[in-house]
Amino acid sequence: MNSNALVIADDLLPEIQEVSAMREMAQEIHNKALSHIIATDYDTMILLVRQIKEEEALLDDMLSQYEAFVVQDDRAQYDSLLEDYAAFKHALVHLVCASAGHKTQDAYALANGDVASFADAMDADIDALNASISQQTLDARSHLAAVYLLSLVVGIVAAIVCIILVFADVKLITS
Repeated sequence: MNSNALVIADDLLPEIQEVSAMREMAQEIHNKALSHIIATDYDTMILLVRQIKEEEALLDDMLSQYEAFVVQDDRAQYDSLLEDYAAFKHALVHLVCASAGHKTQDAYALANGDVASFADAMDADIDALNASISQQTLDARSHLAAVYLLSLVVGIVAAIVCIILVFADVKLITS
């Protein structure tokens, strides 16, 4: 029973937090790219690009660390997330280049086109991974409840058998 509780606490709960953090980081990168479009001076643009690169490095690290949590059934979804993220980063480069070149209309078209579609695809991948984690958590909790119930029944039966044995011993001793 304890091992089932440890699976929930040690494996599944951190996994849920990790997936949520990846979603937030991707959204933050996306927001910074959009801020780059409306930035009016090069210093701000350079600062935003630097922040985007730092956050991309963090997200890269999160994704590589998350791979240890990926179960075989979720491998295709995880690979899809990696592909969508790579395409997202590539689209961001084009957006930032258009924005830096003061091609605001092109930058907005990229933001509403490729960048948005790859961000949506990443969200869908993360939603699917999150749903899988939730199902794994439900399965682990159900298993934990079944093990608890079995332990309770075995404990009660053992107590009843012990009581019967005590009465049998007392009867043998007094007869």
